[in-house]
Amino acid sequence: MNRLLLTTIAIFLAISSFGMPTTAQDDGAGNGGSGKINWNLRAPWGAASGSEVRLPPEKTTYKPFKVFDNVYFVGLRYVSCYLVTTSAGLVLIDSTFAPTADSVLDNVRTLGFNPANIKYILVTHSHLDHFGGAGKIQEVTGARVGLSLEDWQSVAKQQAGPNKEQFGLPLTQDLVLKDNSSIAVGDTTFKFYFTPGHTVGATSIEFQVKDRGKSYRALVPGGMGIAFGPEWTPVFIKSIEKLQALGPWDVVLGNHVFLAPVPLIPDVENGLASRGDGPNPAIEGPQKINEWFDAVLKTANEKLALEKGAPKPSGF
Repeated sequence: MNRLLLTTIAIFLAISSFGMPTTAQDDGAGNGGSGKINWNLRAPWGAASGSEVRLPPEKTTYKPFKVFDNVYFVGLRYVSCYLVTTSAGLVLIDSTFAPTADSVLDNVRTLGFNPANIKYILVTHSHLDHFGGAGKIQEVTGARVGLSLEDWQSVAKQQAGPNKEQFGLPLTQDLVLKDNSSIAVGDTTFKFYFTPGHTVGATSIEFQVKDRGKSYRALVPGGMGIAFGPEWTPVFIKSIEKLQALGPWDVVLGNHVFLAPVPLIPDVENGLASRGDGPNPAIEGPQKINEWFDAVLKTANEKLALEKGAPKPSGF
């Protein structure tokens, strides 16, 4: 196993609750043998949040599959990456790890698309399992890479720190995704919402998905994992409330496969294989999505109740 892969695994284990390091609260129940609460276990995604997180990235490669007429899953068993087709080229949402960038590119080819047609790589947040592969994919495709300014700054700090090789090819600040801004790529418009909490600059992405002649309003949340310090809990709650208020939504596509009202793998994938003339299982509908947001907020507010008095980050 090479040094890059070993380093990547070590860092990923450090954020194995798909969040930033955090000072957890003690619930007195000895959860996990440490007395600290794993808030992701209490969230709607529950035990699924840890089902494969400790596998090395190369052990989580996955076959690509079609989710909608214009959306394909090209990511890992655990970390999502979506290929969106438009009339003016291809768009990737997230890029997985540095060591798995080639897997993403291979998945694109397997589906019959040319990676050279990827015009944009839109990154939801500045954790290495989402931006790590962007440098390699950008080198191969010439695509522009977009993050929020805050997360660009976070990426720069990470790339300037120790163990630089874990981040793959260096990224230079490129496209800045601003709140309520949008990018039109042919017949598809991607709109961006600043929703910090999971990271300092997490950005959620809205676009239209197409299924059998109909269009549906879809959302890729910027970051849902509840693994951050108490100073970020009220920020996260505000962001989730913002996303819910921006609804109604027809579809939520998680940037991890289980971070949606209906998990992409295996539920949506299996449902698509057997749908026949039935509905697309990835179209959860406004009621189910609102109930899911309510459950996320319930968990986050329970966390907040144990953290009263913690300072908020400056600027929020």
